Amino acid sequence: MADPRASIVVVVHTGATRLDDGVASLAPLVRRPDVEVILVDNGSPDCCSEQVPRRFPGVRTVRSEQNLGFAGGVHLGAEAARGEVLLLLNDDAAASEGWLDAHLEALDATPEAAATAGRLTTWDGTRHDHLRGVMTFDAHAFQLDQGRPIADVAPPSTGTPVPFACGGNMAIRRADWRAAGGFDQDLFAYFEDVELGWRLWAKGRQVIAAPDAVARHRGAATSAGLGCFRRGVLFERNALRTFFACADAEHRAALGPAVLATFLHRLVAFADQDPSLASIVADPFGPVPRPEPRSRRWRRRLRDRGLVGALRHLAMRIVGGPGAGMPRLEDGPLLMQLRAAHGFFSGSGSTSRRRSELDQVRVVPDRELVARFPRLIVPTYAGDATWLASQAFTDLLPAGWALEHRDLHEVLDPSLLG
Repeated sequence: MADPRASIVVVVHTGATRLDDGVASLAPLVRRPDVEVILVDNGSPDCCSEQVPRRFPGVRTVRSEQNLGFAGGVHLGAEAARGEVLLLLNDDAAASEGWLDAHLEALDATPEAAATAGRLTTWDGTRHDHLRGVMTFDAHAFQLDQGRPIADVAPPSTGTPVPFACGGNMAIRRADWRAAGGFDQDLFAYFEDVELGWRLWAKGRQVIAAPDAVARHRGAATSAGLGCFRRGVLFERNALRTFFACADAEHRAALGPAVLATFLHRLVAFADQDPSLASIVADPFGPVPRPEPRSRRWRRRLRDRGLVGALRHLAMRIVGGPGAGMPRLEDGPLLMQLRAAHGFFSGSGSTSRRRSELDQVRVVPDRELVARFPRLIVPTYAGDATWLASQAFTDLLPAGWALEHRDLHEVLDPSLLG
């Protein structure tokens, strides 16, 4: 039997409930001789792959006993694939008619393109979700115009260069996937597609838009499973790793100080958000911070912990003495940032190895890539607006690099900002 032209990989972790979205939408394509559909059961609790032969005949299955993350799950599917082109579709997305051919035609028309970025909309098709990504100076990323009404977003034309393709709806030539090393599996989830796009461009290959490759997206499936805290750890750790795994020496020297200073500033800003930590994080050689008035302290506890939590704290102080119930790090922004830092430094060896691998095959310097895709400076977290507008931050920015200040509402629809 001849190998298929296209291998579609869908990674499922949450279980069989997701089969009715991504896999079901691909049923018409299973019958095509030039297509294979591979479902990766990424450690799902209900072993959903066992249902596939009965519900979706013709779909191949690969199972991992543990959750390898999105990046690892895609790698498992790619290893099993036989097609010339790999197509990735989120398990909570449904491919529209013409989705596959739009990706393939865009690749056929642009031989220098390694990958194509399809368009994701909300599930009801009324709002834009993903298509044209943008990167920040510290390797965070946004999907431009996410959440805006479809009628208000003019998509780029087919073949327009973009910095990366969203991993939830993309195609990539299998030869380019292998040459670039695929997704960085140490990222687990988030920014693996950003990192891959950066590597492809550095190797002299392109990523282009395929706006007619449309899929409807429920969204937040991975996020809901991880929770806000663990997702935040991955965001912050992976952005640091992506920058230091991909940026060339000139880029690291130019923007590395601003990247690291911003990460550290967020640590301080997150600590300042919690008045109970003021005495713990204060400069031991500076002015002694004034203690928070008792009445305000109790109002804050009632607000944050509720009546039961506040009374429990009071009982601890009565039984255990004044030291009981003292402030401690919980699953909040400060601990999130600390764990991200720990994760980054724990993986610094593999980050260096991945950067070295890219340096050996790089043909396009980052200065050219940043000129093509300017890096944004976007206040995102508490304290960012003050820091990113400060002279101290400005003094860290290099001359001659394409950097653009943007407000968050210019990048995303305000409805997503809460």
